Amino acid sequence: METVMKHYIHLGTMLLLLAIGLTARADILEEPMAYAHATLKGLKTIAVNIDPPRGGEYNMMSLDGVTSEQLQDKIITRLRDAGFNIITMTESLNDPEAVLINLRIRVDVPRNSFYAYDVQLSVNQKFPLPQDGHSFYSVKTWSDRQVGALQRSGPGLYPLYDYSIQLVDNFIKAHQAQN
Repeated sequence: METVMKHYIHLGTMLLLLAIGLTARADILEEPMAYAHATLKGLKTIAVNIDPPRGGEYNMMSLDGVTSEQLQDKIITRLRDAGFNIITMTESLNDPEAVLINLRIRVDVPRNSFYAYDVQLSVNQKFPLPQDGHSFYSVKTWSDRQVGALQRSGPGLYPLYDYSIQLVDNFIKAHQAQN
């Protein structure tokens, strides 16, 4: 009975992840396209941040050969190849034109035979506060996401590299459409 309950719980987890992913995509499709992409015009300078899983999930991801350093290197290379100027997070704090690309990865193992993952890429821009023009606040102006499951046997979490780069490519295409 306990095994049957575990299967139902894990199936429920996967269905929930799938529903979240579909809901997120539906929200993106309903957004007015001209408004959603208007803020990508003129972006040239980017800082990249990787927000990896915490604790045990990060250790598990690293053991499978996926590291935040490699993800960051691959993303930076892809953005440089597309013509963007890449700067450090510290440099971006002093540059009012710099934007932040944040890759957030979450991994769970609801069943020993597969990984559930959620990979989100967001672009945050600085907008000046009206009081003095020297203070800024951060606003998410673009995002994309992929949610799914991977079998633990076989490629493990290596496909997360491809999924992350696909999200970066989606950003580059959206940026190129506006510039």
